[in-house]
Amino acid sequence: MDAHAQTTARNKALTMARVLVVDDDASILGVIAEVLEDDGYEVFTAGTGEEALELLKGEPFALVLTDIRLPGMNGISVLETVKAADPRTNVIMITSHASMESSVEALKLGAYDYLLKPFDDLAVISNAAKRAIDAFNIDSERSQLIRSLKLSNNELARVNQVLHGLAIRDGLTDLFNHRHINEVLDEEIARAVIEQADLSLIFVDVDHFKIFNDEHGHQSGDLLLRELSSLMRENVRQKDVVARWGGEEFVIVCPSTDVKTAVHLAESLRETVAKHTFLKNIMSTRTHISISAGVTSLSKQRSKSALIEAADAALYEAKDNGRNQVRVAS
Repeated sequence: MDAHAQTTARNKALTMARVLVVDDDASILGVIAEVLEDDGYEVFTAGTGEEALELLKGEPFALVLTDIRLPGMNGISVLETVKAADPRTNVIMITSHASMESSVEALKLGAYDYLLKPFDDLAVISNAAKRAIDAFNIDSERSQLIRSLKLSNNELARVNQVLHGLAIRDGLTDLFNHRHINEVLDEEIARAVIEQADLSLIFVDVDHFKIFNDEHGHQSGDLLLRELSSLMRENVRQKDVVARWGGEEFVIVCPSTDVKTAVHLAESLRETVAKHTFLKNIMSTRTHISISAGVTSLSKQRSKSALIEAADAALYEAKDNGRNQVRVAS
């Protein structure tokens, strides 16, 4: 199959992707369905988790978007049912700020991403759906390759390596994604406990990113996140692992690193970002942004969930106290 034919096939697969939207709010359900239908997807809707289950008994879906709070069967149960039926199907949770804790739990259970409502820009729905369906298509292509080609062991290993690399990367920034950094954190915590070694965690958030998006548009916002991601990769140590946690939030896992060293690393990164001029070839004026960071270490927190919560709390303390600063978890 030549390059043009491959592109046509991929576009057809994307266009014909089946998407299920589950929300008991008819207005939100209608808005999301309309956006996704305009994007060319085959969209199905359900007002309850029970209705969703009936639809899930038919042909598989590439993507399910479900509200966290539903009458009767809630969104977490929908997520678990979808993943049990077909682990390849990606699930995006729809939530409000009041349900953020449930969204974090959903990510731990295998959700691909989450969307905050009310939506500031309908483009976030399209962008999130496209990334999730792209990931589904990559996984589907992998399965088709294995079924249709009698690959030698060496060829199979090479293909799996390439596809694994795609599966663990964030589509926008090319950093590691949320799912993979969770696996890395599990491994590093286990190693640190066994070896009685230090381990630190840094949460990073782009200050006033929504304002930048509102002023310059989401396309410029995406470009800024890509440039920031490259800057972060270049300014951490080789052993540090950088990932996109979600939206404009990032995480850095620092093996064999005490909290004092991690704070120094975070502060150095903050200074580098503050001095950097972003989007030089695109923006008519000099564009500077800043970041806030929260730092903690395994010496203070004895579990993965406690480590994440402490770093996140320190990050929000930095934001609440004026941004463009680093705070350490108490």
